[in-house]
Amino acid sequence: QKIMVSIITINYNGWKDTIECLNSLSCIQEDCKIVLIDNKSTDDSIDKLEKWIQNQKELSSNLIFIKSSENNGYAAGNNIGIKYVESQEDAQFIWILNNDTLIQEDTFKNLINCYKNLENENIALLGSKILNEDFSIQSIGYLNSKYTEDEIKSKSSIEVEHISGCSIFFRADKIKEIGYIPEEYFLYYEETDWMKHIKQKGFKIFTCLSSQLIHKHAKSTGGIYSPFVIYYMTRNQILFNKKYLNSIQYYLFITKMISRNLLKIIFYSFKNLKSSKSIFTGTIDGILNKKGKKES
Repeated sequence: QKIMVSIITINYNGWKDTIECLNSLSCIQEDCKIVLIDNKSTDDSIDKLEKWIQNQKELSSNLIFIKSSENNGYAAGNNIGIKYVESQEDAQFIWILNNDTLIQEDTFKNLINCYKNLENENIALLGSKILNEDFSIQSIGYLNSKYTEDEIKSKSSIEVEHISGCSIFFRADKIKEIGYIPEEYFLYYEETDWMKHIKQKGFKIFTCLSSQLIHKHAKSTGGIYSPFVIYYMTRNQILFNKKYLNSIQYYLFITKMISRNLLKIIFYSFKNLKSSKSIFTGTIDGILNKKGKKES
């Protein structure tokens, strides 16, 4: 029986990484479709990608290029892809894959086999073992029970709290039960929220340790310490906790957060005024429940 997998990948001002990622997918022997979404890039990404697609004769029938009319963040971009796949009659599996990843020869095959072996376990999502460019381990997901190193080496899969958003594999029809990725965060915490919601519904999340891929960097957001990243990480941590904590827990959390962030604001004000400002506005906007893309 043929299996149809739709691979969703998002490009935002990162056409070089995207092309490298798509080139790495050429090692896949199984049937798959690629749904490439440009999240309203502001560089020449669309031009470069269209030229590259024109030169890929074998890919032409299996690749759909969707150009989003606005950039509403990671979740919104992926939801566009998920909704497109849902509208197709042959949709069976969806694989959300970051554009700054490189897959190996058996990444895809092992992911499918692993998922099928776990279907009796009430699985919703399956992740991969994420490696750095030097092949050291970047992430095997957030563990809810401690495994020894020997167990991790010998097991083909482990149950986790949540997996890295750069490789998420699931059945297309599961969306009806688990819902779309929450869009209120714009960037960061959306997968954490989605996976918490999925776990609360009683589903399980696993990492397939035999499915390995390389994840390069946080290029599109300007690195992990950019003021842009600091703002969303600060604000969205508050929004996430406000959603899931009861009022007493939230009060304790926010009191601690404010005092910690005040120290950070003072510390950064001597080194990097923009970062200091990002922590301040992120904290205020989180408390005021401001969601979505930051108004510039």
